[in-house]
Amino acid sequence: MRWVVPRFAYVAIDDAGRRVKGTLISPSEEVLKKSLSEMGLYLLSTRVVKERKPLLVGKPKIRRRDIINFTIHLRTLISAGVPLSQGLTDLVEQTENRHLKEVLEDVQRNIQAGASFSDALGLHADVFSDTYVNIVRAGEATGRLDQVLGDLVRFLEWNEELASQIRHATIYPSIVLTAVVGLTILLFTFVFPRFIVIFEAAKVDLPLPTKIVIWVSTFFKENILTILVALLFSWAAFFLYGRTERGRLVIDRTKLRLPVVGDLMRKIEASRFCHYLGLLLRSGVDTSQSLWVVERVIKNRFVSSLVHQTREEVTAGGTLSDSLRKAGVFPPVVIRMVAAGESSGSLDETLEKVSEYFDREVPLAVRRTFAILEPLVILFLAVVVLGAALSMFLALYKMVGALSVGR
Repeated sequence: MRWVVPRFAYVAIDDAGRRVKGTLISPSEEVLKKSLSEMGLYLLSTRVVKERKPLLVGKPKIRRRDIINFTIHLRTLISAGVPLSQGLTDLVEQTENRHLKEVLEDVQRNIQAGASFSDALGLHADVFSDTYVNIVRAGEATGRLDQVLGDLVRFLEWNEELASQIRHATIYPSIVLTAVVGLTILLFTFVFPRFIVIFEAAKVDLPLPTKIVIWVSTFFKENILTILVALLFSWAAFFLYGRTERGRLVIDRTKLRLPVVGDLMRKIEASRFCHYLGLLLRSGVDTSQSLWVVERVIKNRFVSSLVHQTREEVTAGGTLSDSLRKAGVFPPVVIRMVAAGESSGSLDETLEKVSEYFDREVPLAVRRTFAILEPLVILFLAVVVLGAALSMFLALYKMVGALSVGR
């Protein structure tokens, strides 16, 4: 678990008169003052911090790629025999991201004050995840820090690649869907009302599709502000509901049951579970603690609740495979391979093989899913736009016919 207390947020001044802010783990304020003095800093003010709060309040987030590069360089230095403190000093000097530089300086000060590397990282929950901190802690305990940092690099790069694949796959459908919504609003609010004036002047009995389009267009035009306010309130209510524990659970469970994309989301969550758990077990973290970390880092709240239930059953003496089978989210291939790994005593290696399977399956599933969604979005565009346009042409055709007969 992370180190939460005692730690102090402090403001100090160095020999050059520059103000320095940070956090330090220390048993008391007197020890803190002494530790800062040894680092050439003079304490101005301090306060006890009991909750985990980001050091960089109001500043932009540090990108995942920055953390990957930091981990790669640190692993290279440690593998070459460079002491951790010296390695951090070199990385602080080389780091171009100002915000990450401040975090690393704070980590270094905590290490100099006597904290472990993992505890110093744990003070920055907004930068280093529970997975990262616990894997580093396991590497420190087993003396394999360079090896676990190598595993962390592969894991972080997998996470980055998965996020990139999903992001690129969603760009085209998102653009098309936005265009559909914008074009629909334009047609029903500005274009079709001009035709309605013509139809009303002609006093022609209009076809049913045209009457429906006219009613919708009139409703949009006369109630546009009401519609916008209703949409705004609906979005706000949905957002606030999603911030509650119950709401987040319901929304995340619904995501997994959606047609087309639900299966993709289940595969992605199963892949993350296997990657997280396998990495922690390979690093030397015990099964119960590993599941505790996975429960905290899984973003889908429904899957997280299932992992929590699994951890309780495993702690009570149950098997991981039986618990995953009851969850009903994980594919049968995952459950079979986990059961085989438990029987052979090589669960970490088995989870690595399952992760490799998902590394091939998830990108294919992403492409397949969005290959289905793209024509569906285009079909929706055709139905809305062409259907509405056709209703206008039907009315125009009938109006022209009525005028011809009148002559």
